[in-house]
Amino acid sequence: MRLAKIINGLDLEIKNFKDVEVSGISLDSRDIKKATLFVAVKGKNLDGNKFIGKAVKKGASAILTSEKNSTDFGVPVIFTDSINRTVSLMAKNFYSNPLSEIKVIGVTGTNGKTTTTYLLRSIYGSSERTGVIGTIRNIINNEIIHTENTTPDPVRLFNLFAKMRDSGVKKIFMEVSSHGLKLDRVFSIEFDAAVFTNLTQDHMDFHMTMADYRESKEKLFKMLKKDGFSVINADDRSFKHFVEASSPRDVVTFGVRNRDADWVIDIKSLTLDGSMFTITERKSKKSFDVSIPLVGDHNIYNSACGFITAYRMKRRPAEIIEGLKNACQVDGRFEKFYDARGFYAVVDYAHTPDALERLLRTAKRLTKNRVITLFGCGGDRDREKRPIMGKIATHLSDYVIITSDNPRSENPELIIKDILGGVKEKNWVVEINRSRAIKKGFMMAKSGDTLIIAGKGHEDYQIIGNKKYHFDDREEVGKNLKK
Repeated sequence: MRLAKIINGLDLEIKNFKDVEVSGISLDSRDIKKATLFVAVKGKNLDGNKFIGKAVKKGASAILTSEKNSTDFGVPVIFTDSINRTVSLMAKNFYSNPLSEIKVIGVTGTNGKTTTTYLLRSIYGSSERTGVIGTIRNIINNEIIHTENTTPDPVRLFNLFAKMRDSGVKKIFMEVSSHGLKLDRVFSIEFDAAVFTNLTQDHMDFHMTMADYRESKEKLFKMLKKDGFSVINADDRSFKHFVEASSPRDVVTFGVRNRDADWVIDIKSLTLDGSMFTITERKSKKSFDVSIPLVGDHNIYNSACGFITAYRMKRRPAEIIEGLKNACQVDGRFEKFYDARGFYAVVDYAHTPDALERLLRTAKRLTKNRVITLFGCGGDRDREKRPIMGKIATHLSDYVIITSDNPRSENPELIIKDILGGVKEKNWVVEINRSRAIKKGFMMAKSGDTLIIAGKGHEDYQIIGNKKYHFDDREEVGKNLKK
């Protein structure tokens, strides 16, 4: 594709313009091939501008940068004040707007994004080709594609969209993170639907304030198409902000406690084998009984997100109910393992105060005897939540094993010291080595107990220092599980 077509519609300053051929776009100088457009991003750890010369030598046909300098690289150099917005628009042009015939449903919130996208995928089943973009993996129909970030950079994102278009995908269910929104990774996308699950403390190392965190997520609802709609959890104390952000588009609210919501949920049963609820459209008084194989009231909220979204998009209620009934276990989301000694081990991704509290309250409600909890907190991330999670874990569990999560560059002992800053109970022990901590949990557990292993869920690695090691909580469970 010619450069002029890629920058069509963009108001940009260009040095040494030539309508060169562009065979690809890349943010990584190591991936540059002949005729690639190199995007020089100045990041937290690396400055792409330092690699422009290297990229040109490798065959880059043009450069996009936010830094002006006097060097003549012999190729067109495009300047922008907002590099992620610009590259998002350029990628959209380069891949010929792959979303023109695909509906995109964006899901945001602190917790529940992954499960909600998977429930939507289950609702549509094999009757329609679908794509999923999110934390665990990206999926094109049944093809699994590795993911690095919940919301990829604009080039990878539009490359995925193009692959989905070429595979006949008609609907994309996409987790949209606060990082992705604040950093404008999704700037050029118009969403057909936006779903809000909840808002609780997370990512304070990045956002610094809850207001900034909320406002970043609100951006999704301002990116709806004119005929788009939003689905909003009216039980969340921030829900009115998201209703306002959606205006003037259609808004559909739901709630268990908020009986003035458009859809009202009545929980019928919660067991370790699944959950049942009734969901009623208040205006029409239409009511539907739903059964899901997932555990906990938080999954009833996630299922309501899926039900209402699909219903609003004209999916038949019977198909929605069947899809929810047949939903698969999501990796590392209340993933149960039964031990022959008479107890369950549960692996869950809960890594925020709210998620941990929901998880433990669910486990406590459904457990005959003791709840034994194992958890840690990640390094180089929000320190404020550490003592809060320590308090929650020790207050809602019978016993707690405090261990390492992904300590990264921080000293694991100091992370644990932060956790203990919120602890008043004496029902805990420290075991820094996560593998030994899991083994300790299995040695403690008895018939009727539930062993909760929280924080990493689907992750198959542990980051210690600047190295990434293979580590999977589920594999560790398998080593200790008696069948």
